[in-house]
Amino acid sequence: MIEGNKGVALCQDILAARVAQMIAKRGDLTQTDALRKLMDTQTYTLLLEPESFLHFESAEYILYMFDAEQRGDWERWTEI
Repeated sequence: MIEGNKGVALCQDILAARVAQMIAKRGDLTQTDALRKLMDTQTYTLLLEPESFLHFESAEYILYMFDAEQRGDWERWTEI
């Protein structure tokens, strides 16, 4: 069994990797470049905050947030 912060960190890592895969696939990027692009967002910063509980959401949900942020649609981003 994974305890506390280690479990949260594992979920965060798995989600970040999955979202990066999705970004890479549709954007014709390498996974490394897609991960760098994700890591340079407020969405990623929020994912790393355990209190946001974003690590309980799906990769698709986080990708939706990422897309809203990339479009500058902060209204949509904050209601998510």
